[in-house]
Amino acid sequence: MIKRFVFYWFAKLFGLITFMRNRLYDRGILQSTHFVKPTTLVIGNLAVGGTGKSPFVSYLVQNWPEKERLGILSRGYGRKSTGFRLVESNSTASEVGDEPLAYKQLVPAVTVAVCENRVLGVSQLQSDVDTLFLDDAFQHRAIQGDINLLCTTYDKPFFTDKLLPLGRLRESIQGVNRAQAIIVNRCPATLNEAKKTAFESFGLPVFYTRVTYGTPLGPNGNSIKNWHLVAGIADPLPFFKHAKNLGEILNQESYPDHYAFKTADFQYWEYIAKKCQSETGILTTHKDFMRFQERIIDFPALATHLYYLPMHIEFVSDELEFWTWLRQSLKR
Repeated sequence: MIKRFVFYWFAKLFGLITFMRNRLYDRGILQSTHFVKPTTLVIGNLAVGGTGKSPFVSYLVQNWPEKERLGILSRGYGRKSTGFRLVESNSTASEVGDEPLAYKQLVPAVTVAVCENRVLGVSQLQSDVDTLFLDDAFQHRAIQGDINLLCTTYDKPFFTDKLLPLGRLRESIQGVNRAQAIIVNRCPATLNEAKKTAFESFGLPVFYTRVTYGTPLGPNGNSIKNWHLVAGIADPLPFFKHAKNLGEILNQESYPDHYAFKTADFQYWEYIAKKCQSETGILTTHKDFMRFQERIIDFPALATHLYYLPMHIEFVSDELEFWTWLRQSLKR
């Protein structure tokens, strides 16, 4: 009870701070920069992680209909470096962050860069990119994107959440007013009409997507029947839930989002891997796999038993309508 009381007042204070910050940007007292080139699309959320933002960015760059030079700019959360840095396929997660590295390895032809100062990052990419996706930049008010896409999830929508630390919101739900569309991720195949009405009550275009998983990728193809699960992402429950369809789950372990695996963690999973038979594997997410790769060469048993589960976004419906809307919005 006391803890909740303390959190309540911290949430009030946090809400006041974010409200004043947004008001200063809205009134032009704090400067917000807009770039004529490249075209910039902000993909973000109001909550802290776990809203399907990363797979949606991947979907956009993989399905972009125009023949343009595409780029992704991320803060590079969890990296040990600072400043502007281009992401290469042979970069490490500690250098550039797990999400940017996953983007680069998934779509090597796309320019991927990290910079905590988004204005500086965009200026560095101006001559190399025609359309730039600003990953998780919805609260980065110092830059004004051409289109703001707000991601949320079907089961945990932003308008039912509370401000940190009572809930997971980075700012009040009024932040939705800066968006041009709402992307509802992790939807079921059939949508509840009452829930659709709630999402569409903000007067914005709303598009619904769902997650699909591929076949685990790793050393031995489809021969694994037993799994040890490990995840260090904001919401590992969908990953754990789907993995039950792949075979028998021997155990599952979760770490904080963007967790930097320590030597003791590698040693633990090396110990688990040495006990694995040929039909047993260790399954993780694509982002976690990026962090594991940094030291995998020092742990040979783990290297021969580690897999990751590919994840993709697809529209529940109205995919063509989304692209039509986006084209028209960018023209305006």
